[in-house]
Amino acid sequence: MTTTFHLNVTDCMSSNAYSVLPNFSLFLNCTVPSNVEDARLEFPNYIRTVATVLCAVLLAVGTTGNILVPVVVCRTKDLRNSTNFFLINLSVADLLVLLVCMPTVLIELHSKPEVWLLGEGMCKAVPFVELTVAHGSILTILAISFERYYAICKPLKAGYKCTKMRALIIIVVVWVVSIMITSPILAIAEYTYVEYVDGSTVPVCLTLVQTFWQRLYFISIVGIFFGIPFFILVTVYSFIAKHLMVDGGVVSSNTEQSQAKARRQVVMMLVAVVLSFFLCLLPFRVFTLWIIVADPTDVRKLGMEVYYNLLYFCRLMLYTNSAINPILYNLISSKFRDAFLRSLGCRKSRRLLRQVTFTPTSLTLQSSLKSRSSHSSGTYNTVIQSRTFVAKGLNKML
Repeated sequence: MTTTFHLNVTDCMSSNAYSVLPNFSLFLNCTVPSNVEDARLEFPNYIRTVATVLCAVLLAVGTTGNILVPVVVCRTKDLRNSTNFFLINLSVADLLVLLVCMPTVLIELHSKPEVWLLGEGMCKAVPFVELTVAHGSILTILAISFERYYAICKPLKAGYKCTKMRALIIIVVVWVVSIMITSPILAIAEYTYVEYVDGSTVPVCLTLVQTFWQRLYFISIVGIFFGIPFFILVTVYSFIAKHLMVDGGVVSSNTEQSQAKARRQVVMMLVAVVLSFFLCLLPFRVFTLWIIVADPTDVRKLGMEVYYNLLYFCRLMLYTNSAINPILYNLISSKFRDAFLRSLGCRKSRRLLRQVTFTPTSLTLQSSLKSRSSHSSGTYNTVIQSRTFVAKGLNKML
């Protein structure tokens, strides 16, 4: 009689776990009892069930939300500006992750652990798309941040620096740079056949980090596209928040409440965009670096069940980042929320109301300044223009 032996991932240790990135296949080296003729390796049911449900929810919510973002922007004239062109670019990037990378995770969960069923093309395409999108997203967030910095802190320059055409050019440059920086992964990802725990030959997809240059490449891209941008964004947003709080300028008692609310919305929007991106990607980046630089013995001590729990937690956090942005836009931005509801037929147009939100401020300021001495009229006109740009910048972001 043939004895069937069901192996769990807790029974396996990886002989080369330290040399493989956590987002791709990890060949398992399991010891099977000599009297066992039929051995099967299986995921714990709780990992498969929880990861499947959460992936399905993120895929549905993220796909719907990221499709609606460009639809809403294109259908709403007030939203067709450079900032929202960048947000459309983020939505396209997130859709690529959700539609290309996430289905492969679902297939992996419901097939033999570490067996790659999608062929050599997808073995190279999935890590390439995942890293290209991550790099493109952070560069786009940097572009949005500097655009907002000019719109709020240097409004006189924003008129000619923050244009739609410039935004489109920056988006093209972002994708070209991201593709070039990520291209080495096409050579590093390896599709091959190995002997499985049951003695059969199976296809696997490996992303080995064995040489000094491979380690340097992955460590460098984490620093360049995660660590450095974080400090840049913290600095930029600190200047923006300080300007909004100190120099926003409440010029009329009739508008104090509305402008205070506007400033709070803008600051919340800035904080949410930065925190959501870095918090969602932080576990994945830290786990990747630890796998690369840690001693192999320390990695093996995890055991495969702990390894897979960490792996799928990091993956789900990564995919959460691709699904959460449209939710943030609706929760924090009243302008986006109104446009989304109008697109879904749930609310009538409020275009005129939003267009005049800051008009009383500009008119009050202009009237007050004109009542002063006429010899400084040039200076006052400049102030009026600056405040008007600030109002427009705030209105654009809400």
